[in-house]
Amino acid sequence: MQFPERAETERLVLRRPRPADREAWLRVWADPAVWRSLRPDLGREPDLDFAGGRFEHHLGHWERYGFGLWLAEDRETGTVAGWCGPSHPLFVPQLAEEVEVGWSLRRQFWGRGLAFEAAETAVSTAFAHLDVERLIALVDATNERSQRVASRLGMRRVETVEHPEALVEVGVYALSRGEAAAPSDARSGAPPR
Repeated sequence: MQFPERAETERLVLRRPRPADREAWLRVWADPAVWRSLRPDLGREPDLDFAGGRFEHHLGHWERYGFGLWLAEDRETGTVAGWCGPSHPLFVPQLAEEVEVGWSLRRQFWGRGLAFEAAETAVSTAFAHLDVERLIALVDATNERSQRVASRLGMRRVETVEHPEALVEVGVYALSRGEAAAPSDARSGAPPR
């Protein structure tokens, strides 16, 4: 089954990136708060050459595997707010066969539940279209916002691995297909409706 190149949420359009999206991608990485949450090992100032390499990597991931990160656009303004979606975490060799759901938004879009909205769509779409029994998220120990998103998705921290490039430890959060099929209230700990 072909992975969708586009999905929509209440407030976001999630779509496959195109080469013309490079500048929008770099604007996300250029936000120092985003940079520090993704690559604290590379200093305080964003490295746009590194970010450009990540953009090329994700374009290539779509070509090679038939799925990958989507750009997340604000439905009201069309502004690229960030990205979200599934991909293989090839930078961690022992997890390279897994499918990681990742998310990142520019700071101006924080605090509105948009990361969860996008990630929840990515999780359900990945389970619907990819032959995987579990999804993971890799979250730096200092990234409390992303830890909360992973928890709201029903993911549990199952191990810690060293990020081979960053030389920092990241938590591996996991969600099985069966757990994802449970009602979202049960996953979040909220009382049933």
